[in-house]
Amino acid sequence: MAHGPDAVHRIVDDAGWSYPVSAGRLERNYALESVQIDEKGNTMMLSELLVTADVERFEDRADLERKLGPVCEAESEARSPGIVGRLKRTFLG
Repeated sequence: MAHGPDAVHRIVDDAGWSYPVSAGRLERNYALESVQIDEKGNTMMLSELLVTADVERFEDRADLERKLGPVCEAESEARSPGIVGRLKRTFLG
């Protein structure tokens, strides 16, 4: 399954659109679409991803990857529990 910017590109491709694509158009049509942001299966809504990235448009696929890649990585890191969180989950459920 595609994740990160590839998942967003798949939405653009499945919609039959070509670049450039505005973030507003994506948000109007697919705001609640769940986007897998990493290979661990973490997801977020497309609208949330676009707001976090603070982008207006994507000129091409490379531009989409350049703008959304760092946001997906940061969100993935933020959702990864540290050692303390893993120990709590292991011993406390």
